[in-house]
Amino acid sequence: MSVRSVPQTLLFHLARIPGAVHRDQLAEAAGTSKDYAGRVLSRMVRSGRVTRVGRGRYQLTRNVES
Repeated sequence: MSVRSVPQTLLFHLARIPGAVHRDQLAEAAGTSKDYAGRVLSRMVRSGRVTRVGRGRYQLTRNVES
């Protein structure tokens, strides 16, 4: 049995779902609160792994077209 951290789970679901995904959907899929998912996603935006593409919607940086 493998145990994933919340950031790993959020990245997994971002990679699995095409297009931009709302923070609330990601929080539900990761089994965490909306607030905590938002804080984790905010850290990922600062590190460049995730791009914010609208109000509360996120997408993997590699999937964003310039």
